[in-house]
Amino acid sequence: MPEQQRPSVWELFKSFFHPKKAEPKVTTLNGVWWEQRHTIYRLGITSEAIQQLGKISFADLLIEPDQVLDQDQDIIEVESDKAVQNFKTPFEGTVVDVNHFLIENPEAITTNRQLENWVLDIRIDFD
Repeated sequence: MPEQQRPSVWELFKSFFHPKKAEPKVTTLNGVWWEQRHTIYRLGITSEAIQQLGKISFADLLIEPDQVLDQDQDIIEVESDKAVQNFKTPFEGTVVDVNHFLIENPEAITTNRQLENWVLDIRIDFD
């Protein structure tokens, strides 16, 4: 078995100042992805759902900041050359922020930039 080479002092020094960034852990369900960001969750449309819809021409945000959402409540309606589809929140909570740019520029929604296709930030209300 080959011996594993130890990192040089320079490599250790560089890694201290430039640690590798961990990829965000993204979970998906029914065309919606979410990522935990401390106490807030960011939700968006998955690349797979966007690919199935085709060219997107219109997006309507069905929520606003400070709105309390129930699980499975519609959050965004997307219209494409193939279909109209509503996407739902996978859990309940309070809307913290919404991505108005996405609504004003639905053509910016693309499959290769899933994490930029975020719809809202939500705070889960634990009782």
